[in-house]
Amino acid sequence: MEKQTLQQLSVDSIVPSKDNARHIDQKSESFKELVISIRAGRVRIPIHVWPHPKRKEKFEIRAGERRWRAAKSLDHKTIPAIVHRGISYGTAMLLTITENKFHEKLMPLEEVEEIARCMDHFDSDAKLIAGLIGQTEQWVRLRANIHRNLVQGWRQAFLYLARNEYFGNWTIGHLTLVARLPANSQKELLAGIKDYSWRWENVSVHDLGKRINEKLQLLIKAKWNLDDDTLLPKAGACSGCMKRSGAEPVLWFGAMDDQIKTKDRCLDPQCWNNKMQIYLQQQAKRLSEKHSNLAYLATEHLSSDMKEDLSKKFGRVLDQHDVQKSTKGAKGAIPALVVHGDGAGTVTFVREKQFTRPAGARRPAGRPLGKPTPLRERRILLNAKRWAQVLIEMREKVDVTNVDQVVYKDKITGIMTLVAIYGNHPIWHGAMEKTKRKEIDALVKTADKGGREKALGHLWSSVKPTLNNLLCYGGPVTQTSQFVIDNAKWIAQLIQVDIDKIFEEVSKQKGFTEPQSWKGLNADGTPKATKKARKKKSA
Repeated sequence: MEKQTLQQLSVDSIVPSKDNARHIDQKSESFKELVISIRAGRVRIPIHVWPHPKRKEKFEIRAGERRWRAAKSLDHKTIPAIVHRGISYGTAMLLTITENKFHEKLMPLEEVEEIARCMDHFDSDAKLIAGLIGQTEQWVRLRANIHRNLVQGWRQAFLYLARNEYFGNWTIGHLTLVARLPANSQKELLAGIKDYSWRWENVSVHDLGKRINEKLQLLIKAKWNLDDDTLLPKAGACSGCMKRSGAEPVLWFGAMDDQIKTKDRCLDPQCWNNKMQIYLQQQAKRLSEKHSNLAYLATEHLSSDMKEDLSKKFGRVLDQHDVQKSTKGAKGAIPALVVHGDGAGTVTFVREKQFTRPAGARRPAGRPLGKPTPLRERRILLNAKRWAQVLIEMREKVDVTNVDQVVYKDKITGIMTLVAIYGNHPIWHGAMEKTKRKEIDALVKTADKGGREKALGHLWSSVKPTLNNLLCYGGPVTQTSQFVIDNAKWIAQLIQVDIDKIFEEVSKQKGFTEPQSWKGLNADGTPKATKKARKKKSA
């Protein structure tokens, strides 16, 4: 039978409840004001307690922990309390929730933890909990999902973020958007916020959702069949995948289930990218069998590394500066599969732009436009294309070269001269400056015991990216700069690589050999005259 009595209890006989999610900051201004008020007139509003379920002669606070802590800080011996006897644990928990609801507002994570405790006690009956605390079932489920899915890194970071000037206004709405993402995506988002916190200053729930969605692909835009479970067998079909927003409709769409079909998104960017790459490879194979002149196109800017990577997968890749839009059947138009950027996976028709010819391949002044390209010029363009591939392979050679292969007898002087003239890239060993200083001191002290060799290895590692930059050329492959070719030849000598042999091997690869059709051309590029069949003499 439930019974309530008002008593003066010893402050020392009372202990706080673990069910109270509120973090009480006794250094805050609001707590200091409470202490001043109680010092002037003692505790006027009784706290709520019940007999401790495990510790005899002790009482557990169900409401009023701030008042109890303030009284204890003033060395008060007793405090007025309403003692609840004969109540269930659920009723006791509701006392705590009601106290937090109608008094000082909980922080978002404190509110989440409070609902999680209720879900544990009431067998995850969100509808029952919603009725007890006067909220909707969705309100309860959203907070339960945050507690279930939010990664530990976010839990720790938010306690700090929520108290600084940039994130002080973050709410349950913000955490809901984060917690519905897969763990890897949550970690990437947190890393981005830590690195560029100024970009996230006072970001609203709407803006946060917009930024997150920009990185998630709409399933309706997938080029492959969403029911296909063979494209990437370990991932299965997209339509039945749990890493999509449609698998958690309440969290992503609320009551608007009609949005699932048009706004369902993939929550695993890496899986999406893997499937896209497999699909592109399949398309490239299928279309190359149909179109012998198929080209590969990037509709967004490519760094040299990206262009190199795509070239390894597909062959020569054109970018938006190499071509101009065309239509099927137009003169000079060729089919192109978009392999990077907007429209990836689609086929368009383009016409390759005509650039200024490289030195040694200039058109004679007397030859008008539209005339065949002489064989000499064709071979110069082909060799430039071959050198573009040689540059790629030379960068790979540099990456795996160790300092022992450098030709200079006095390697330290030689490599330091390289650094002095061309520059280098720092090699980071640990995040803390002290760690790097200790390593430097250790190498200097052990110069006669292997430290010199290790330091030389670090120096060589720092200059290799510079050498790679000297081997990069961003223009059309048929116009590979002679300056970059000369760099490649010099670097090949530096690291003892036979570049002539590399060029010879590249010239034998598919796409780099001289076309058989050139054998039927004259030096000026015109077709050789066919021998006319001799007329039979009349009898």
